[in-house]
Amino acid sequence: MSFDRLARHYRWMEALLAGRTLQRARTAWLADIGTPRRALLAGEGNGRFLAAAVQALPTTRFLCVDASVEMLEMARRSVPDRELGRVEFAHATLPDWAPEPAAFDLVVTHFFLDCFPSPILEQVISALAAGLEPGALWCLSDFAVPKPGLARRRAQIIHALMYAFFRRTTRIPARSLVAPEPELMRQGWIRKAHREYEWGLIRSSLWHRQ
Repeated sequence: MSFDRLARHYRWMEALLAGRTLQRARTAWLADIGTPRRALLAGEGNGRFLAAAVQALPTTRFLCVDASVEMLEMARRSVPDRELGRVEFAHATLPDWAPEPAAFDLVVTHFFLDCFPSPILEQVISALAAGLEPGALWCLSDFAVPKPGLARRRAQIIHALMYAFFRRTTRIPARSLVAPEPELMRQGWIRKAHREYEWGLIRSSLWHRQ
């Protein structure tokens, strides 16, 4: 899986298809996560969240992990030169990559976990959780399936088109959306806060584990 082919086009594609909604979901909890010591950004992409987080969290150190070299380079360019000393970049693929154990007090996965089918999703969540210290937070944004009705049918059509496109262009392993929330709860995570956008098509949530 790699978004190299889309890296240079991703920003305008997002603006055209979703406006500012995805960025609103990404940044929904920046004012609620306190002052993390070290944050792990998995599947960060082109750095839109990173740029906002670097500005909002002036003492936090960041590690951005992504399978796309092109996306990592764009993320690097999104950070002012004076702040690059607080940011590390790692070209790696989950779940093969493993973070340093208990090294982070925040993990961020925006529009990343929805790339994986159920068996791999379980491994990815476990791998990321192993890098977190007790009391850490998990900030999550993903596409979702709303409750039955018109919103659900609309979401199903969007999901079908989206997965067909991304499987062809980036070779993501998922064929359809698998919600990460059940697996997070199974592994002991508790949802602290939750927001929905676009009739429930997009969800953003904040989690913690005792």
